Amino acid sequence: MNQVSCRKDIYTAWIRAIWLLIGQGVVLCWPLTVLAQKDSVIAIPQDQAKVNVWRPEPALIEDFRNDSDYNYEDVSPPPENPFLRWIDWALQKINSFFQGKSYQNFWQYVIMAVVAGLVLFFLYKTKALNFIFPASRTTEPTDYTVGHENIHEIDFEDAILKALSAHDFRLAIRLQYLKTLKFLANRQLIHWSPNRTNQTYVQELTGQPFRDDFVRLTRFFEFVWYGDFQINESAFLEMKSFSTAIQDKLNRR
Repeated sequence: MNQVSCRKDIYTAWIRAIWLLIGQGVVLCWPLTVLAQKDSVIAIPQDQAKVNVWRPEPALIEDFRNDSDYNYEDVSPPPENPFLRWIDWALQKINSFFQGKSYQNFWQYVIMAVVAGLVLFFLYKTKALNFIFPASRTTEPTDYTVGHENIHEIDFEDAILKALSAHDFRLAIRLQYLKTLKFLANRQLIHWSPNRTNQTYVQELTGQPFRDDFVRLTRFFEFVWYGDFQINESAFLEMKSFSTAIQDKLNRR
C-alpha cells in the first residue's frame, strides 16, 4: 500500500511541474508576441504625386451628343400626313409642358383644380351626387310662401289642364295646391293672403278632421316645388288624391 501511495504522489508532482512550466512559458512569450506585433506595423508615406485630370474638349462632347449611336431615346420620324404631323407636334408641346418646371410648381395644381371642378359640375348636372347629398325632407311644413297669385282670379281647371298638356307636372302640383287653398278659403276655414305661409294655414286648421291630410298635402307640395325635382304624372295624381280626400271629408260634413 505504501508503494502505491508513493507512486501516486510522484505522478501528481510530475503533473504539477509540467503545468508550471507551461504557464511560465506563456508568461515569458507573451511580451515577445506583443513586441512582434508592434514591430510588424509599417507606416506608408502619403502619396504626393500630382493627379492630372483629363477634360475632353467641348467640340468632342458636342460630337458625341450629335452622334445618333449615342441617342437612346425612341424618337419616331414625324408622320407624312400633315394633320397627323400637326397632332404629333401638339402632343410634343403638351408633353414638354407637363415635364417643365412651371407645370410641376404651379400649373399642375391649377389643372387638377379645373378638372376636379368639371367632374363635380358634371356629377351635379346629372344628379349623380343625390345619394350623397340628398335633398332635405322636412318633417314639418316649412315657412314657405306660396306666391303672390290671387287664387280667386285663377281658373284652376283650365290652368291645370294646360300644365298637364305641356307635361309640366311640377306646375300642375303647385296649381292643385293653390286650388285646395281656395277651396278652404271659400269655406272660411283659413284666411288666405299672398304673404302668408303654409305653416300658418296648418295652424289655422288645428282641430279639423282633415288636418293630417292637409299636412301630407303641404309636405308633398313643398318637397316637389322647393326641391326642384323632375316628376311625372303619377306624382301629380298622388298629390291630387290628397286634395280630393280633404274635399270629400268637407262635403260629408
